[in-house]
Amino acid sequence: MSGPKASAGRSAAKRGVTLLLLLVGAVLAAILGWAAFAQAARAMRETKTVEQIAGGKGRWVRTADAQLYVQEWGDPQRPIVLLLHGTGAWSGTWFGLPQTLAEAGWRVVAVDLPPFGLSKAMGKDAGLDYSRPAQARRVLSVVDSLGGSVILVGHSFGSGPALEAAMLAGGRVRKLVLVDPALGLGPLGEAPACDADAGVNFLLANRGVRTAVVGATATWPGLTGTLLKKFVHRTEVVTDQLTPSYQVPFERQGFSAGLGDWALAFAASSCESAASLSPSILRAWAGGGPPVGLIWGEQDAITPLAQARSLQAWIPQATLTVLPGVGHIPHIESPQAFADALQVQLNPGP
Repeated sequence: MSGPKASAGRSAAKRGVTLLLLLVGAVLAAILGWAAFAQAARAMRETKTVEQIAGGKGRWVRTADAQLYVQEWGDPQRPIVLLLHGTGAWSGTWFGLPQTLAEAGWRVVAVDLPPFGLSKAMGKDAGLDYSRPAQARRVLSVVDSLGGSVILVGHSFGSGPALEAAMLAGGRVRKLVLVDPALGLGPLGEAPACDADAGVNFLLANRGVRTAVVGATATWPGLTGTLLKKFVHRTEVVTDQLTPSYQVPFERQGFSAGLGDWALAFAASSCESAASLSPSILRAWAGGGPPVGLIWGEQDAITPLAQARSLQAWIPQATLTVLPGVGHIPHIESPQAFADALQVQLNPGP
């Protein structure tokens, strides 16, 4: 085709390409501008040591490769409940639960699992092993430091190390309670499969890049509430009064970098050789292991209730309590109902 019409068509196509390139350029400029701003803000925010943030509260338990921050409530002579938090949480985000349990006669200990909270590596954070077995060994070091057997309570991400620790503990764990456990099961309760995302691994491979990504998203204070709402069913509980507790560790030196290192390890965690990922090993362990309790939010969209049915098949003695109208974080969505359910699971108590 030639003539005026063809020329007009070519001109329109050129204008379209030019506009598209301008749009892409504007988007890239905005992204780069945001990244630069977030990086500068992160550098200004992450200035405190963990000791400064702790402010004299809690203590650290030394393990082979890390110092784990723990907080404690209740009479040191009472039976021990050890709490392991979920992703993005720490020992300070159990809110009123530890005091409620302490008033019911328990010694309550909450530990921060690296890289979350105020726990820190003995050497460089970048070299810390974030695998489930490594976290379990750290948990057992805390158990040993407490001088007695414990009831181990793991929520979400913390349930993996809790289960693995219970499988390695012998008599040191006398009961295991898993709360909406994130164990890598499929949405219908399928056993974990190795499905590491090569694209995610490529994106996170460079430490500087992943630190920048984390600093502009997961540890950006303005996004805390939005991200937290993705994990709950009752979104109205995520208030301006609640979110600052999750942001406390955001001020620690190197926090975004450590979280990025964990994210890289977590992306490949479904391929790790942890005993607690194997249904056959779970079945074999269950017969001689400690009692197991499960507490699940009925409306949990992160780890759907179907996963509880699979765990009951693999751990036949496990008892299940379902909390109606609750999502993935029961202790903030329905604190009293969760505390009541947990205390039933803790019995026979003191």
